[in-house]
This record gives sequence, C-alpha cells and structure tokens, in this order.
Amino acid sequence: MNKLVHVYLLFLVLVFCTSCGQNQTNLPNDDIKTEIKDIGPNIMVRNIKKGRNGTILIAGPNNSLFGDVFRYDPRRAVGKSFINLTSKISQHRFWDVLEDRKGNLWFATTDSGVYYNNGKSFQHFTTRDGLADNRVMSVYEDKAGIIWFGTGNGLSRYDGKSFRNFKNPNEPLFYKDGHLNNDITTIIEDKTGKLWVGARGEAFVYDGKKFTTLTHQGEPFLEVWGIMEDRKGNIWLSGFNGFKGGRLPGGLWRYDDSTFTKVSERGAYAIIEDKKGDIWTTGPVNPANSTFQALSRYDAKSLYGNKPTVTEIRSGNAFLGLLEANDGSVWFGDATGVYRYDGKTITDFYNKEGQKKYIIDTKQSVVIWKASWLLGEWAGSKFLGDGSNTGKVDLLKGELLIENRHLVGGAIGVDMNTIENFVDQRSLNKMPAFFDVKKFPVSTFAITKVETGNDGNVKVNDGSIRVNDGNIKVTGNLTIEGITKAVTFPAKMYFKDGMDGTVELNGTLIIDRTDWGINYASEKHFYQSKSGNAILDDVKLLMKIVAKK
Repeated sequence: MNKLVHVYLLFLVLVFCTSCGQNQTNLPNDDIKTEIKDIGPNIMVRNIKKGRNGTILIAGPNNSLFGDVFRYDPRRAVGKSFINLTSKISQHRFWDVLEDRKGNLWFATTDSGVYYNNGKSFQHFTTRDGLADNRVMSVYEDKAGIIWFGTGNGLSRYDGKSFRNFKNPNEPLFYKDGHLNNDITTIIEDKTGKLWVGARGEAFVYDGKKFTTLTHQGEPFLEVWGIMEDRKGNIWLSGFNGFKGGRLPGGLWRYDDSTFTKVSERGAYAIIEDKKGDIWTTGPVNPANSTFQALSRYDAKSLYGNKPTVTEIRSGNAFLGLLEANDGSVWFGDATGVYRYDGKTITDFYNKEGQKKYIIDTKQSVVIWKASWLLGEWAGSKFLGDGSNTGKVDLLKGELLIENRHLVGGAIGVDMNTIENFVDQRSLNKMPAFFDVKKFPVSTFAITKVETGNDGNVKVNDGSIRVNDGNIKVTGNLTIEGITKAVTFPAKMYFKDGMDGTVELNGTLIIDRTDWGINYASEKHFYQSKSGNAILDDVKLLMKIVAKK
C-alpha cells in the first residue's frame, strides 16, 4: 500500500486532473478572431482577481524563479493600461493578489510571505510576524473584512493587528503525515459563512469551530485547486476523489448541500460562473497528457443534464487564472501571458509572434575587460598575483531582436575611445595602448546565431510547458581594428520586470587578442621580450546588456 501511495503522490504532482468523454462542441477557428495588443505582461498568469473601479489584478511567476503583479485599468490610454505593482519590491515568486474593501493591496508569494501596500508604503509579513508559513498560495477577504492566507502550513487569519493560525486537526484519510492537508491552494467563503479550503492533500470545510474533510463515498477530495459558489448556493470544485479501481476519478464536481455530483471528467485549475449562469474553467482535459489544457465553457441550460454541453474556447499547454470582468468579457491566463475573450475575439495582450526590436540602454549597459600578465609575482613563497586588471568600455548604440521570448539577433557598437588601458600594477604605469582608437574608433558585434537548451522550453512542476528565461549560447561576428572574426560565448538572458519592456543579457566572451592584430607584449613573443614578462593573449570580456522595447 505504501508503494501504491508513493506512486500516486508522484502522479498527483504531475497531473491536476482531467479527461474528456463529455459531449463537447469545439468552436471552429473561423468563429473566434484573434487580435494582438503588444502591451501586456508575459508572465505565467496564476491568478486573476477583480480590483476596485473595474480594474483587473494579474499575478504569477515571471520565470522559473521570480514573478510580478500587474493592474489593468481599462480607463487608461492604450499602452499604459498595465502597471507593475510590485516593481519596487525585491524579486519574489508572487502567486496571488487581493485588493481589499479599503483599497489596500495584498501580494502573496511562495518564497517570502506576504506584502501589503496601503497606497503609501509597503509592509512585509513573514513567520517572524506570526504568519503560519512563508509559502502563501492564496489570499482572501471574508464578509467581516478578515484577511485569510492559505499557506504551506495551514490557514492564517489576520484581523489588522495580529495573526491567528489554524491547522486541520483531523486524522488524514489518505496522507499518512497529513502535511499536504495543510498545504493550502485556495479559499472561499460561502453564503453561510463557512470557509471551503482546497489543499494539495485533502480539502476541507471550516465553520469557525471545526474542520470537516470533504468526502464522497467515504473518500476525500485531493489536489483541489479550484472552488466556487454559484448564485444558487451550489459549490463547484475540481479534484481527485479517492483511488478506486486503480485509476484516478478526478474531474469537475458540484455539491448541492447534500450530494456531490460529477459534472465532467475534465479538471479545473480555476472555476467561475458568468452573468449568464455559464460555468467556465481552465485546466487540463486529458489524463494521458496533462500538458493539453483548455479554456472551457459549460452551457447553463445543460448543466443539470447527463451530458453538459462543453465548448473549448481555446486549447494549449497551460491555462490557469480566470475572471469575468465588469463588461462581461472573460480574462484568462496561460504560461506566457493574459488574454481577454469578449464572445467573438480573443485579445492577446502580449505578441508572441514576430520579431521585436529592443534598443540597448547605453547608460545601463557596459563591457568590462580583464587581462593578466603571463608570469606571476612572488615575495618569497608568497604569491602576490598575476597582475590581473580590469577596465571598462562604453557602448555607443545597439539593438537586440527578440522572437517569442527568444534572442534571435542584434548588433552592438562599442566606443573604443572610452577603453581603459592595461595597468602594470607593480609600477602603476600604463602600458602603451592596445588599440588604435584614432583609426578605429568603433568596434562592433553582430549576432548571427543563438542556441538554447531543450528548444528554450522547460517543463515545470504543474505539468505545463512554458518558454523559460535561461542560459544560451551566442554566436556572432566581432570586428576590432578593422578585422572581423566569428566568436561564440555563453550568456544568460531574462526579462527584468515581467513585461515586454526590459531585457537583460549577461555574457562572458574570451578572445585571443592577437587574432585581431593586437600583438603588444603578446605571450607568443615572450622569448623575445626584453622585459622578461608578457601579457596573456586571452582577454576576458564580461558584458551586461540592458535593452528596452
């Protein structure tokens, strides 16, 4: 049994839930138009929440390490509609967001607790302040104005002054240690005031006095990420219910205060009810391939029939956050951005197709060179060093070409007049200039090829695949002193602020300077050198390139 449980746990990590088998109607491509507005975030959108005055809040990791939270305000001019709300906070994995009834903002992270902003300043809450755990995946405000946090170690309740923490005390029905039963994924309050809580283990209800594990036919609901109460008071949730017959009977369920009914074999990361009574979900649809996911709509008229009508609005690798805006449009997120569907057109707020030109910010970008003497210097048996020295050179201008979050080209011009010459640290005298800057005032580098591992895509722990910032190999033509040579160097590229605005490229290139005719004090001529020393031919060029769209 322990082995079976172990295998099951591993499977749950990879698959939320899924499966087809419903009466579905896929809309033809011609029925939905797509337009692109190249202004929005390119983050993995974990959660989408309503803000005040019709605004929309968007939260999620930006890459494998960090994330951002954005506000979309439809009242603002196009191009300025998205505002990064966490740009002044150090980088963290932001997962959820809430604007409370007083207009205060709460930002949940999975690595550093919770940040709070009252419009004037930020405040940081962690376990040192009483929070149950610094891993926070959900933030919720109840009818009394109390703020609840779903953490990796139970629920935290904050009344504006202090925290009070709660852990599900029930004996686990499935997980032996019960740890995952208190790894909270989502929280909602129903009309009666009870809290419905999803967890990576067993979901439960908390009525203010006791915890009740959610069960169907004696078995608990597991891995519940989405819970919603509709206008009739029914509770909708998605999760696995037990482990019968050697299979995972997951899917979308409805609870009518007495009975659980399976509505669909499809799973759901998020669930909403729109103004028409239709139910919308995001999440995987096929248990055999969790990377196949969709935005799905269940027609209100067929919800209580044996075969609800399901329409796939859009399919792809990963669909997560979900919200109906005040104007009736449905917003949804996937691995690389946020979308709006108005019933006819899907608006992609981040253009993932075609090349985009990023102009290099010459004030924030710099190239540092490092050179060394061939021989070291000694004082008895003590090594004094090899005379290594560094200097910098400024960039004149340049651009990077980005396509689908991948670097595909670009060119850089370097102002050789700004280069600092090598210094003999023993005599503190500058050696003769390496470069003829009067004759060749500019050096250039033009990218011809960029290689990434695994096609630049990385599988992540929710089973989805997304484009990931990371290590690359850059090849291009380097022109110095009128001589052009092909070079290749390793680099790391990432989007700094999570929007289509700033890219940073850090790389290190090692060149043999003699290939470009820079022969002064070359180690190749060491034996002929009267000074008894030489400067290494290999020069290391460390670069930080900051470019903005």
